[in-house]
Amino acid sequence: MEFSKDYKEIGEIIVKKLRDENFEYYVKNRDFGKSISEKEYSELSKNPNLAPELQQLKDERFEFFNGLNEKQTEVLNRLILNILDSTAFNFLREVEENLEENESVGLTINGKKVENITSELLSGTLFGEYFLWTEKNSKYGKFQQ
Repeated sequence: MEFSKDYKEIGEIIVKKLRDENFEYYVKNRDFGKSISEKEYSELSKNPNLAPELQQLKDERFEFFNGLNEKQTEVLNRLILNILDSTAFNFLREVEENLEENESVGLTINGKKVENITSELLSGTLFGEYFLWTEKNSKYGKFQQ
């Protein structure tokens, strides 16, 4: 089946914005926390303009990630992806279940309501399509349960 430009774009956007970009933020924090020792971290200069509570959060994140072993890191990676996937799935389900309601959140793609592409959905639903979109468009693999 040949999909429309709108179908392809909405799948790419949803996966990129609700999954991949958020997971990349996590990976950046995780990798920094594993990149140097606690001693090296303590010797880094601190940003004097950073609010104390934000510096504390940054320090706690570093300590947390620095203390994880490989198995814990793998479990946390899957958990983070699971949370992102569940959030996207639930959001799309809410949109889908209320397409006809005026009080609902709506989606458009290229100025057209998402309802215009529902006939192309292989799964029959936006939230079901998320499984296919992650498999096809995500840098981080398939949907995590």
